Amino acid sequence: MRIGSVAVSHPITLAPMEEHTNYPFRLICKQLGASLVCGERVDACDVAKRDRRAIKLLHTSPTERPSVGQISGNDPKILAEAAKVVAEQGFSIVDLNFECPIRRLIGRGEGGALMADPPAIARLVEAVVRAVDIPVTLKIRSGPDAERETAVEIAQLAERAGAAAVDVHARSVAQSYVGGPDWSVVTRVKQAVQIPVMGSGGVREAVDAIRFLKETGADGVAIGRGCLGNPWIFQQARSLVTGGATVASPNLGERARVLLQLVASEFDFYGNHLALKRLPRVACYFAKALPDFASFREAVQKVKNEQEFKRLVREHFVG
Repeated sequence: MRIGSVAVSHPITLAPMEEHTNYPFRLICKQLGASLVCGERVDACDVAKRDRRAIKLLHTSPTERPSVGQISGNDPKILAEAAKVVAEQGFSIVDLNFECPIRRLIGRGEGGALMADPPAIARLVEAVVRAVDIPVTLKIRSGPDAERETAVEIAQLAERAGAAAVDVHARSVAQSYVGGPDWSVVTRVKQAVQIPVMGSGGVREAVDAIRFLKETGADGVAIGRGCLGNPWIFQQARSLVTGGATVASPNLGERARVLLQLVASEFDFYGNHLALKRLPRVACYFAKALPDFASFREAVQKVKNEQEFKRLVREHFVG
């Protein structure tokens, strides 16, 4: 698959997830087989004024390329300026988020609120395409709600505006993440445009990714919540999609190794205070396979530094 000038080696990719797809996690996913990784959504207004936290969220390196930086907004000038910053940071692609169902974003007329206004999305895409030399993509949903499906119209308008690819989350904005996705909308978008179409929603295991590609005809699948605590899903799905053997699930020793690598990277990336705040959630995703998960979950809340966490992991994962 090619997204503009960017070659993507296979169709198994990492979807953007707020507070999850940070630089340390993306590196893990890349190492374990994701062909394309996408950072978490960042407000364009903060990026445009080069807010320190926003720039931190847009950290990248050549190691994770090809990589995608994602921004959201509803002002063409601000979104275009923010896209320039994404390109300056070194991302291969800039992605525009028109699907996020978070209430504060909807209230500002951004993210998923724009699914009700296809021409507005086209204007935003056009402004960003004019502003940067890297490919511009967009993430959308089926529509604002179950009664209005706008995905096909938006994809067609975005293609005319110069978008290099579109990623369709197969739920409506109103649906958020509740209930099953309708993969058929991805098929309809794929049939309506010539640019690559990726999709997401309901992919929790490697076999789901393969089924998604077969049923929708999409060029790629973006794995979201299914990879939290299980980045091996990329390795497993990549092997299946390329005709390789089934890759076994990781044992506890492998889970411990990758968890410790991720946590060490988070301490380096965020510093002690913020890494400790993030630690229980990050660790518990990986620890759900433990027979004594409840005791691990209780103990990790009391960890005060990285060394204590390493001891906790040795006790529970290795014994």
